[in-house]
Amino acid sequence: MDATAVTTGDDMAVVENSAESEVGPLPKDDLFHLLQNQRRRRVLRYLRNEEEKVDMRDIAEHIAALENDVEVSALSSAQRKRVYVGLYQCHLPKLDEVGVIKYDQSRGFVERTGLTEQLFPYLEVDGGEEAAGEDITALVLRYHGVATVLGVVLTLAAWASVIPVAGLWLATFVTALFATATLAVVYR
Repeated sequence: MDATAVTTGDDMAVVENSAESEVGPLPKDDLFHLLQNQRRRRVLRYLRNEEEKVDMRDIAEHIAALENDVEVSALSSAQRKRVYVGLYQCHLPKLDEVGVIKYDQSRGFVERTGLTEQLFPYLEVDGGEEAAGEDITALVLRYHGVATVLGVVLTLAAWASVIPVAGLWLATFVTALFATATLAVVYR
C-alpha cells in the first residue's frame, strides 16, 4: 500500500494513493480548517457538480463571478487574475496537500477524490452562499410568522375578554413588534 499520512495537531488521516483509493476520515481539525475559507468552500461546491477533472480556470472564473456578482462573460481580467492567483498559489495546493482534491498545478487540472465527498455534508449546513440568504429568510419568516399569528390570536382573545384584559396592551405591543420584524424581512 502506497500511503501518505496527513497530519495536523494530534490527529492523522491516511490517504491511500492507489488506483482504487480507500480513504479514512479526515480529522475534524483539518476539515474545519479547510472549510474556514470561502474560496475553498466555493471550489468544493463547484467540484460537487463535476465528475471528471476540470480546468482550474473554469473554477477561478466561476468564483470570480460569484465574488463580483457578475456573469462570467462580464468579468475583467483583473477580477479573474485575483481569484486565479489565490487559487493557484494557496487554496488548491492546500486542498491537494491533504488529499481532498487532486491538483495538477502544471497542467491546471483539478479533480475530486474520496475525501472530497466527506466535506460535502458540511457545505450543506448553510446551503451555500447562494441559497443561504433564502434559507435564513425562510427560517426568520417561519418563526416570526408563527410568533405574529400567536400574538394576533392572543390579542384577539384579550379583546374578546377570553383572557384577562391586563395583558391586552402587552399582547398588542408584542404582536406589533413581531409583525414589524416579519414585514421588514419580507420587504428585504
